Amino acid sequence: MMRLLHNRSLPEKVLFALLFVLLAVLSTQSKATEGGGSNYLPGFYGDFAMAVVPEKGTFFNNFFAAYQDTKGQAGTLLEMPGIIHATGQKILGANFIVALYPGVVGTKDQSNHQDMSRFGLGDAYLIPIELNWQWGSLTALAFEGIVVPTGYYQKGSLSAGRNIWTFDHVLSLTWQLPASNELSVTLGYMNNLKNPDTNYRSGDELHFDYMLGHYIRPDLAVGLTGSYYRQITADKASTENLININSEASTMGPVVMYTPHLFNRDVTISLKYLSEFNVQGRAGQEYLICRIFMGF
Repeated sequence: MMRLLHNRSLPEKVLFALLFVLLAVLSTQSKATEGGGSNYLPGFYGDFAMAVVPEKGTFFNNFFAAYQDTKGQAGTLLEMPGIIHATGQKILGANFIVALYPGVVGTKDQSNHQDMSRFGLGDAYLIPIELNWQWGSLTALAFEGIVVPTGYYQKGSLSAGRNIWTFDHVLSLTWQLPASNELSVTLGYMNNLKNPDTNYRSGDELHFDYMLGHYIRPDLAVGLTGSYYRQITADKASTENLININSEASTMGPVVMYTPHLFNRDVTISLKYLSEFNVQGRAGQEYLICRIFMGF
C-alpha cells in the first residue's frame, strides 16, 4: 500500500486510504443486529458539503426523516433539531466543533396482525469532538458521535429508542470539483454496547455514504446520493435469542439543494429520496429526508 501511495497528492492519498479501508471491511463476514435495527440512518451523512462547517459560530442543523418499509406495514417520523457550535479554536490544525442532535420519534407498526404506535423522545446523537480541516479544494471532517439511549424503551413492545449506547467513528470528505461539481463521501464505523434489558449486544456496523452533485447556480444544486451499510462482527447473546442472518443494505436516490435568503440570513434546504436495495436481515425501507442548515 505504501508503494501505491508514493508520489500522490494529499487528496489522492486520503481517498485511496478511505477506499482501502472500505474494501478491507467488506471482505469480512456479517451478522444481524438485535431486531434487525440500527442507529445508522441512510441519508443522515450523505449531502452537499457534508464535510464543510463554518469556522466560527452557532448553527441550526435540522433533520426531518419519514421512512417506511416497502410493504407499508411499519413507518417512522424522525425529527432531529441539531445545534452545531464551531468554537474557532484549533486542535491539530483543525477547527474544533461540538454538536448535539436530540430526537423525537413517531412510529407505527401494523405487521404480524398488530396495530401499534408510539410517539415520544428518541435517542440523542452527541458529538463531543469534531475536527474540520481545509486543504484547497478538499475539506475533511472527523468526529466521534455517541448515540445516547434517551428514548423510551420497553422490552417486547414498540419503542422510540434502542436502549443501547453506540459509538460512531466518522470521517467525511468534500471535494470541490471542476465545472461546479462536488463529491462528498462519509465512512463510519459503529460499536454497540449491550442492551441491559435483553442482555443482547449487537455487532459492529460499517456505513458508507456518498453524494455527487452539480451546482446549477451558487444557491441551487442537484445530485445523486446513496449509501452502503453492513454489519461487520457477530452479535453476542444467549443461543435462543441470537440472530444468525446477514444484515446489509444499499440505498440510492436524487437530492436537491436550495439556499434562499430568509430572515436576513442564508438558509440551506436539501431534500432527498432514498430507496433500499440488496437488503438482508430485515425489511427494505424507503426514506424521504429534509435537512435545514442556518446560522443564528
